[in-house]
Amino acid sequence: MNYSTLSDQELLNLFKGSDESAFKEIYLRYWKEVYKVAYKKIHDRELAEELTQNLFVDLWKRRETSVIQSLSAYLFGALKYSIINYFKSLIVQENYHLHLQTTEQPYASSADHLALLNDLSEAINKGIALLPKKTGEVFKLSRIHNCSVKDISRQLNISEKAVEYHITQSLKTMRFHLKEYFVLALILGLLF
Repeated sequence: MNYSTLSDQELLNLFKGSDESAFKEIYLRYWKEVYKVAYKKIHDRELAEELTQNLFVDLWKRRETSVIQSLSAYLFGALKYSIINYFKSLIVQENYHLHLQTTEQPYASSADHLALLNDLSEAINKGIALLPKKTGEVFKLSRIHNCSVKDISRQLNISEKAVEYHITQSLKTMRFHLKEYFVLALILGLLF
């Protein structure tokens, strides 16, 4: 049987029955496209290759249980979630390393640490008070309440460009106002 002439749906039907030749054709048909998309998103050849390989390994493992309407949509959707999960794991790792760094800092005592945090908090509040009203609102929503640009735009009824402008302006002002606390804020991961 010439698998290269079969449609995706025909290949899927054979693949679900554990036909290795059908899987090989799916792999040959889609590997390069999936790899290109992965590389375009993450700009790392080895990682793109690894994510692509893992996607096809997972496809084979789930051949009997997965419900696939469109092979192309399934593969690129699975790739999207693989990339998202990769970035999520990076964030978790970075936060863990940051936590380790902050807990290993040579503070004389937890009381000193608390005092530094209180000083920083007061300085942040003073800096926010110096900002124009709208800029201060945007800063609080963005940096303190972790709202997205889109959410802030909806909440304050201003354009997303305006939100980005206010964030940029507030960060410039706050960095200048908090320059003596900036290193501490970075270490503690609280502000920027």
